[in-house]
Amino acid sequence: MNDQQLQPTLADAELTAEQDAESNAKTVQWFFIGFFGGILGVLIASVHEPNPPHSRLIGKPPEYIILYTDRYKAKSQRTQVLESIGGFVVVIILALLLFFLL
Repeated sequence: MNDQQLQPTLADAELTAEQDAESNAKTVQWFFIGFFGGILGVLIASVHEPNPPHSRLIGKPPEYIILYTDRYKAKSQRTQVLESIGGFVVVIILALLLFFLL
């Protein structure tokens, strides 16, 4: 095999970054941040920028690192925002149920 076959491709970077972001997502944590933090929790989730694991980037070319990092951050941030919105929506539903039942 030559060096080009051993080097990870940019498509690999995107796929690997998304898989890593999904496996590293702290979905329960972000759900409760939205649940207890309300709209502030959702705002925190939207501005918090998670960093990818550095061990996945060792020995990779600069283009791979840039693409991996961007994709990882985008996927992680999307996941944490959706989870925090889910927590916030649950609070709203519970509040509406309490309001109409009492």
